[in-house]
Amino acid sequence: MKDKERPTSGGIPRGLRRDGLVLLSYGFRPFYLGAPLWAIATITIWICAMNGWLEVAQVYGQSAWHAHELLFGFMPAVLVGYLMTTVPNWTGRFPLSGSPLAGLAFIWIAGRISMLLIADTSALITLLIDWIFLPLFAYFCVREVWVARRIADAKPILCLTCLALINGRFHIVAMDGGDVGVCARAGLSVYILLITATASKLIPSFTNNWLAQAGRSRLAPTSRMIDRFVLIATILAAMIWTFEPFGPLTAIMALVAASLHLVRAAQWFRPIILRSSMIAAMQVSYGFLAIGLLGIAATALGMLGPLAAMHLLAIGAVTGMMLSIMMRSIRLHTGRNEKFSWCQRLSVPCLLIAASLRITADFIPGYYAPLMSASGLFWIAAFVFFLADNAGLLCQVQRQPGRQPSPPTRINMR
Repeated sequence: MKDKERPTSGGIPRGLRRDGLVLLSYGFRPFYLGAPLWAIATITIWICAMNGWLEVAQVYGQSAWHAHELLFGFMPAVLVGYLMTTVPNWTGRFPLSGSPLAGLAFIWIAGRISMLLIADTSALITLLIDWIFLPLFAYFCVREVWVARRIADAKPILCLTCLALINGRFHIVAMDGGDVGVCARAGLSVYILLITATASKLIPSFTNNWLAQAGRSRLAPTSRMIDRFVLIATILAAMIWTFEPFGPLTAIMALVAASLHLVRAAQWFRPIILRSSMIAAMQVSYGFLAIGLLGIAATALGMLGPLAAMHLLAIGAVTGMMLSIMMRSIRLHTGRNEKFSWCQRLSVPCLLIAASLRITADFIPGYYAPLMSASGLFWIAAFVFFLADNAGLLCQVQRQPGRQPSPPTRINMR
């Protein structure tokens, strides 16, 4: 469809472009490409910084930069890419594409560059460039939901707003030389709660679709009561952990939340799903959410280092789930089947090995640096495998004519 024929709303081109760059034809494409590229670049820089080969963001603090660029650089790009596919599904409106999409992607890239060059530019300007991305996308979501009168679907906007506020606070604390731990835990908690809320629909839906294709019976419906208990317990555990990571109350709430997640995960698991790389990756990543909560309990009781649980959750649970969702979403929106290639089958396992090595490093101080570097290399490998199979689909492949995807899952987090 030519630009002049494409639907518009308020002067913003919308729809699935058939002209121009394929990368800008649908909102998820630039972010599902940029996020893994930045994940590789960030950890490559971090490995070099850890080993003394490179200095980065000295004004900001290298550890703070590392945490920020994963929590507020890489992860928001994946979240925005995901919402670029789901918001139009909720509202029934056309997705963002073309020049406005390019502008949004440019702002995200500018934020990443500004954080790298923070020592050489005005701190205030640098931080504003980085910070504006999430509020701008939140405004886009508000506009879509408001025009479509889908106020019940506004919950992701609350998450975007929380992330933007936490990001701003992170910048202020880091520039004052303070401890960004509370901000890092708060930011990670938002992603944990997003996974907790959406997994109750996503995982059973995807699992049942695969079971139906395999000629197997569907999963038994998950108890809504359990879903409510899981969400409430996780909210309480995350809030307490954010502000008080040590102590018996934190341990108790984390144990309760972990137990409920394990109960729910057991309802979704069948040995046969191990035949599907996509479903297995998604369910194992969700299992790391329970493991991470157990790690929070162990940390609260002094049995693990303060960063162990954060890395279990950030690498194993959040990033593992993001990789699984991205791989499925890309294949869905390019008209491919859901069968993963060998590259995709290796991607999530490499990520889970990275999480395991990162925790192992805390237990073997004599090999801390090599294990940390090995963990980083497995992280990089996970995203290299991801890009090897998906970069071409994102940059060159439009949806193939005559090949329709399976119906999208409606996730409203009610």
